[in-house]
Amino acid sequence: MAFRKSIRSRRGRRKIHKDFELQLTSMMDILVIILVFLLKSYSTSTNSFSTVPGIKLPISKTDNSPPDSLHLIITPQAITFESNRIVEFVQTADALNGNEPKYDLKTEDTDENGMRIKLLFSALEEARNKAEALRQKSPARDKDGNPLPFDGILAIQADKAVKYDILRKVMYTAGAAQFRVFRMLAMKQDQ
Repeated sequence: MAFRKSIRSRRGRRKIHKDFELQLTSMMDILVIILVFLLKSYSTSTNSFSTVPGIKLPISKTDNSPPDSLHLIITPQAITFESNRIVEFVQTADALNGNEPKYDLKTEDTDENGMRIKLLFSALEEARNKAEALRQKSPARDKDGNPLPFDGILAIQADKAVKYDILRKVMYTAGAAQFRVFRMLAMKQDQ
């Protein structure tokens, strides 16, 4: 009889009772850890800088990605700000035949002794005014309760062959429009 009780008791232990519940707390812990890991390792950027056909960018070895900023492109044909073509360069016969572009501006496109590009200054000033108006409406404030100041960051994507004189005029114009930080974009070198 003792033999029968032990067989019955073993069979009874193997049966899953109807009141058995799956323990989800450990599964939830694992899922939360995976979610936190994915969120920490996932990086996003609102800026998407893409190259423009016909532009050759310098090469860089840095892994840093540019911060959020307004985007200015200097191609052999024109200066483009935030996808709007602002100023056309004077195209010489040599540049049209495939030789090095000259990057010359018309004299009526500049003022202040040829240093400031008028149409670019107007576009940059308009963008700054729009950013300041948005900051006034934003709930983000400094410690004194004032709206955050205009950061004045400008990302410049310039062709390798651009003349220093043109780059200096672009930076002078941006500085006159209260843009103070310039980020020169380059292509990442493949390793």
